[in-house]
Order: sequence, then C-alpha cells, then structure tokens
Amino acid sequence: MKINVIAAGALSVTLLAGCAGGKKPTVVTGAEGSRLEVLTTLAQPDMNGNHYADDHLRVVGPASTGVVAGLTAVGVLLGGASISSDMFDKKGYRGTKVDALSEPTSRYFAPRAEAKIAEYLNKQGGSYVYQDTLIIGASHWSLVYSDLSTANSNYDLSYRVIFYKRPEGGNVFSAFTMADCAPAAKTAPLADWKANNYQKVTQETEKMMDACLLELDNQLPRLLKKAS
Repeated sequence: MKINVIAAGALSVTLLAGCAGGKKPTVVTGAEGSRLEVLTTLAQPDMNGNHYADDHLRVVGPASTGVVAGLTAVGVLLGGASISSDMFDKKGYRGTKVDALSEPTSRYFAPRAEAKIAEYLNKQGGSYVYQDTLIIGASHWSLVYSDLSTANSNYDLSYRVIFYKRPEGGNVFSAFTMADCAPAAKTAPLADWKANNYQKVTQETEKMMDACLLELDNQLPRLLKKAS
C-alpha cells in the first residue's frame, strides 16, 4: 500500500466531473445522519501515472513491444507528450482486451467499500455532511507475461485501485489526499488463467479486492478527516 499526496487543480475537477460517464455518486449515510458521496469510476489519467485505466482485463504477451503504438500512456496515444523510460515497463503495454471480462471494481469492490464506509460513519457518530466526494478509481487490471526469455512464460495477474478526495475546507486547488492499493501479483500459466472462462482470474482478483477493502478501512481516517 503506497500513500501519496498530489497536487491537482481545476482541470482535474473538470475531468472528474466530465469523464465518469455521467455516473452519479452514491450517498453513504451513517446512523446519526452523517453523509458522504462516493463515486466509483475509472481513475483519471492524471491521477493514474498518466496512463488510461483498464476498463477490461488486459493481456500482454511477449509479442507486445515498447513501440509508441503499443503503450497505454496518455501522451503517447494522443501524440502530445515526450516518451520517458518508465513508459516502456511491460505493464504499460497496450496488449489486448478480454471483452468478456469488464473491470470489476464497480461490481464487486464498490458495494463492499460503501458498506465499510457506512460502518466507519456509524463509529464516528454525529451528523457531519462531507462536502467533497471520495473517489474510488479503478486503475490497473492485467495479465502480463513473466519472462520474455521463456518460450511458455507464466503470466502475472495484477490489480490496483486508488482512493482520492480533496480535504474538507479546501478548494479546487487543494491537493488530493490519495492512497492506492496494489496487492502482490499472482503468477500462473496462461492456460490456467484462461480455463473455465477465466475463473481463476475472477477468483484471484476478488481476493485482491478483499485485501484492498482492508486497506481502505485503514485509510478512512486520513481520507475522511473533517475540517478543523
């Protein structure tokens, strides 16, 4: 679990409002009337290392290369940014999407996270109404080859989700408080991952999301700090 605090201005506010596909936040309430809006969406590129979030499972095989056409970096895809060395990490290769496996954060993680948040609000008590939305951003979901030098390489399953919120009492130029959860990758042969309609992918990803629920619970006091 890495914790970051980053600066973001009015542009990020526009992106958050305009790129969530029109989805409205869920209002989570505590027993005594406290209230927080929670929006689960794809993480915006400027909050995600300038990479587009994975909206489906992405599979990156050894045939993928680090050429411009094969990267997920925003500036590269739009032709508007220079290429840095970290963009050529194999985890950032575009690969291919598995159309049958859409990103699972909103389906599996979000309702469980909202239940955790409701428990937290109940423990805090009071009727505090948060002015800023907590964003749950689906970031990364991929199967990436483990070893280029091996003819039948294993594949690593990775998942990442980020949480970010502007501080209470701040403004559009206030830095987001941000935390991310990226459990250790799981490794297996590609055939095992694909078996039974990617059953192992689903099972292992749900275990990773369960771990991230615990991390979110640990970070709620930071993310939901009230205005002084």
